[in-house]
Amino acid sequence: MTTERAGSDAVHEALTRILMENAAVEDPYGTEDFLRLVAGAATLQEEASTLLRTTVASARSAGVTWQSIGATLGMTKQAAQKRFAPPLAPSATGLDPHERVLGPTTTFDEMHELALAGRYGWHSVEFGTTYHRVVRSGTQWEHTRVTMSPGRVRRLRAEGWEVIGSGFPYTYLKRDTGVPALQEPPSP
Repeated sequence: MTTERAGSDAVHEALTRILMENAAVEDPYGTEDFLRLVAGAATLQEEASTLLRTTVASARSAGVTWQSIGATLGMTKQAAQKRFAPPLAPSATGLDPHERVLGPTTTFDEMHELALAGRYGWHSVEFGTTYHRVVRSGTQWEHTRVTMSPGRVRRLRAEGWEVIGSGFPYTYLKRDTGVPALQEPPSP
Protein backbone atom coordinates (compact mmCIF):
# COMPACT_ATOMS: atom_id res chain seq x y z
CA MET A 1 0.00 0.00 0.00
CA THR A 2 1.38 3.43 -0.93
CA THR A 3 1.87 6.15 1.68
CA GLU A 4 -0.69 8.29 -0.15
CA ARG A 5 -3.30 5.50 -0.05
CA ALA A 6 -2.58 4.79 3.62
CA GLY A 7 -3.04 8.50 4.39
CA SER A 8 -6.31 8.56 2.46
CA ASP A 9 -7.56 5.48 4.32
CA ALA A 10 -6.64 7.05 7.67
CA VAL A 11 -8.52 10.24 6.77
CA HIS A 12 -11.55 8.21 5.66
CA GLU A 13 -11.57 6.25 8.93
CA ALA A 14 -11.22 9.41 11.03
CA LEU A 15 -14.05 11.17 9.17
CA THR A 16 -16.29 8.11 9.44
CA ARG A 17 -15.65 7.96 13.20
CA ILE A 18 -16.41 11.69 13.57
CA LEU A 19 -19.59 11.32 11.50
CA MET A 20 -20.88 8.39 13.53
CA GLU A 21 -20.06 10.07 16.86
CA ASN A 22 -21.64 13.40 15.94
CA ALA A 23 -24.70 11.95 14.26
CA ALA A 24 -25.24 9.79 17.36
CA VAL A 25 -26.26 6.84 15.22
CA GLU A 26 -24.79 3.55 16.32
CA ASP A 27 -26.60 1.27 13.90
CA PRO A 28 -28.67 3.20 11.32
CA TYR A 29 -32.04 1.62 10.76
CA GLY A 30 -34.86 4.07 10.08
CA THR A 31 -35.28 7.11 7.87
CA GLU A 32 -34.41 9.55 10.67
CA ASP A 33 -31.12 7.73 11.37
CA PHE A 34 -30.06 8.01 7.74
CA LEU A 35 -31.12 11.66 7.55
CA ARG A 36 -28.94 12.42 10.63
CA LEU A 37 -26.02 10.77 8.82
CA VAL A 38 -26.70 12.81 5.65
CA ALA A 39 -26.84 16.04 7.70
CA GLY A 40 -23.63 15.08 9.51
CA ALA A 41 -21.83 14.32 6.24
CA ALA A 42 -22.95 17.70 4.85
CA THR A 43 -21.50 19.42 7.90
CA LEU A 44 -18.21 17.54 7.45
CA GLN A 45 -18.12 18.61 3.79
CA GLU A 46 -18.68 22.28 4.73
CA GLU A 47 -15.95 22.14 7.36
CA ALA A 48 -13.52 20.42 4.97
CA SER A 49 -14.24 23.11 2.37
CA THR A 50 -13.54 25.85 4.92
CA LEU A 51 -10.34 24.09 5.97
CA LEU A 52 -9.21 23.81 2.33
CA ARG A 53 -9.82 27.52 1.76
CA THR A 54 -7.87 28.51 4.87
CA THR A 55 -4.95 26.21 4.10
CA VAL A 56 -4.73 27.59 0.56
CA ALA A 57 -4.81 31.14 1.99
CA SER A 58 -2.07 30.22 4.46
CA ALA A 59 0.02 28.67 1.70
CA ARG A 60 -0.36 31.81 -0.43
CA SER A 61 0.58 34.00 2.53
CA ALA A 62 3.70 31.85 2.94
CA GLY A 63 4.66 32.44 -0.70
CA VAL A 64 3.40 29.26 -2.38
CA THR A 65 2.54 29.93 -6.04
CA TRP A 66 -0.86 29.46 -7.64
CA GLN A 67 0.88 27.08 -10.06
CA SER A 68 1.99 24.79 -7.19
CA ILE A 69 -1.39 24.96 -5.46
CA GLY A 70 -3.20 24.17 -8.71
CA ALA A 71 -0.89 21.23 -9.43
CA THR A 72 -1.44 19.85 -5.91
CA LEU A 73 -5.21 20.08 -6.37
CA GLY A 74 -5.21 18.71 -9.93
CA MET A 75 -6.27 21.96 -11.59
CA THR A 76 -4.70 24.80 -13.49
CA LYS A 77 -3.22 27.76 -11.66
CA GLN A 78 -5.99 29.94 -13.13
CA ALA A 79 -8.69 27.60 -11.79
CA ALA A 80 -7.05 27.54 -8.35
CA GLN A 81 -6.76 31.32 -8.30
CA LYS A 82 -10.36 31.80 -9.41
CA ARG A 83 -11.66 29.38 -6.78
CA PHE A 84 -9.48 30.37 -3.83
CA ALA A 85 -8.33 33.98 -4.29
CA PRO A 86 -9.16 35.79 -1.06
CA PRO A 87 -11.38 38.83 -0.98
CA LEU A 88 -9.53 42.12 -0.91
CA ALA A 89 -8.71 43.71 2.42
CA PRO A 90 -11.49 45.93 3.68
CA SER A 91 -11.37 49.53 2.56
CA ALA A 92 -10.01 52.11 4.97
CA THR A 93 -12.75 54.43 3.74
CA GLY A 94 -15.30 55.09 6.42
CA LEU A 95 -13.11 54.06 9.36
CA ASP A 96 -13.09 56.43 12.30
CA PRO A 97 -9.79 58.22 13.15
CA HIS A 98 -8.93 55.54 15.73
CA GLU A 99 -9.11 52.65 13.21
CA ARG A 100 -6.81 51.57 10.38
CA VAL A 101 -6.31 48.71 8.00
CA LEU A 102 -2.76 47.40 8.29
CA GLY A 103 -1.72 45.70 5.08
CA PRO A 104 -1.16 44.16 2.76
CA THR A 105 0.76 41.82 5.03
CA THR A 106 2.02 38.26 4.68
CA THR A 107 2.91 35.46 7.08
CA PHE A 108 6.48 36.72 6.91
CA ASP A 109 5.95 40.38 7.85
CA GLU A 110 2.67 40.66 9.75
CA MET A 111 4.15 40.12 13.21
CA HIS A 112 6.83 42.76 12.59
CA GLU A 113 4.15 45.19 11.38
CA LEU A 114 1.95 44.46 14.41
CA ALA A 115 4.92 44.92 16.78
CA LEU A 116 5.67 48.31 15.26
CA ALA A 117 2.01 49.39 15.30
CA GLY A 118 1.63 48.10 18.87
CA ARG A 119 4.25 50.54 20.16
CA TYR A 120 2.01 53.38 18.97
CA GLY A 121 -1.07 51.93 20.66
CA TRP A 122 -2.58 50.10 17.67
CA HIS A 123 -3.95 46.61 18.31
CA SER A 124 -5.58 44.08 16.01
CA VAL A 125 -9.32 43.50 16.33
CA GLU A 126 -9.90 41.64 13.05
CA PHE A 127 -7.71 39.99 10.44
CA GLY A 128 -7.72 38.30 7.08
CA THR A 129 -5.06 36.60 5.01
CA THR A 130 -3.49 39.90 3.93
CA TYR A 131 -4.52 42.48 6.53
CA HIS A 132 -5.23 43.36 10.15
CA ARG A 133 -7.84 45.93 11.16
CA VAL A 134 -6.37 47.78 14.12
CA VAL A 135 -7.75 50.28 16.62
CA ARG A 136 -5.80 52.76 18.69
CA SER A 137 -5.63 53.03 22.45
CA GLY A 138 -3.46 55.01 24.83
CA THR A 139 -1.22 52.06 25.70
CA GLN A 140 1.27 49.85 23.87
CA TRP A 141 0.25 46.36 22.77
CA GLU A 142 2.03 43.07 22.12
CA HIS A 143 0.82 40.62 19.47
CA THR A 144 1.68 36.98 19.02
CA ARG A 145 0.77 34.21 16.61
CA VAL A 146 0.90 30.56 17.64
CA THR A 147 0.14 27.35 15.83
CA MET A 148 -3.33 26.24 16.90
CA SER A 149 -2.83 24.48 20.19
CA PRO A 150 -5.59 24.64 22.81
CA GLY A 151 -3.12 24.01 25.65
CA ARG A 152 -0.75 26.75 24.57
CA VAL A 153 -3.59 29.22 23.99
CA ARG A 154 -4.96 28.46 27.49
CA ARG A 155 -1.52 29.14 29.00
CA LEU A 156 -1.20 32.43 27.13
CA ARG A 157 -4.69 33.51 28.19
CA ALA A 158 -3.72 32.76 31.80
CA GLU A 159 -0.76 35.14 31.26
CA GLY A 160 -3.09 37.97 30.20
CA TRP A 161 -3.18 37.44 26.44
CA GLU A 162 -6.50 37.98 24.67
CA VAL A 163 -7.51 35.89 21.64
CA ILE A 164 -8.13 37.96 18.52
CA GLY A 165 -9.16 34.94 16.45
CA SER A 166 -7.93 31.90 14.56
CA GLY A 167 -7.18 31.26 10.92
CA PHE A 168 -5.63 27.92 10.11
CA PRO A 169 -2.93 27.16 11.09
CA TYR A 170 -2.61 30.06 13.56
CA THR A 171 -4.30 31.62 16.57
CA TYR A 172 -3.60 35.35 17.03
CA LEU A 173 -3.43 36.94 20.46
CA LYS A 174 -2.74 40.40 21.89
CA ARG A 175 -1.87 41.84 25.28
CA ASP A 176 -2.04 45.38 26.65
CA THR A 177 1.36 46.20 28.21
CA GLY A 178 0.04 49.10 30.29
CA VAL A 179 2.92 51.27 29.00
CA PRO A 180 1.82 54.57 27.47
CA ALA A 181 1.72 54.49 23.66
CA LEU A 182 4.45 56.32 21.78
CA GLN A 183 3.51 59.49 19.91
CA GLU A 184 3.30 58.79 16.18
CA PRO A 185 5.59 60.83 13.97
CA PRO A 186 3.76 63.35 11.78
CA SER A 187 2.77 62.22 8.28
CA PRO A 188 5.09 63.48 5.51
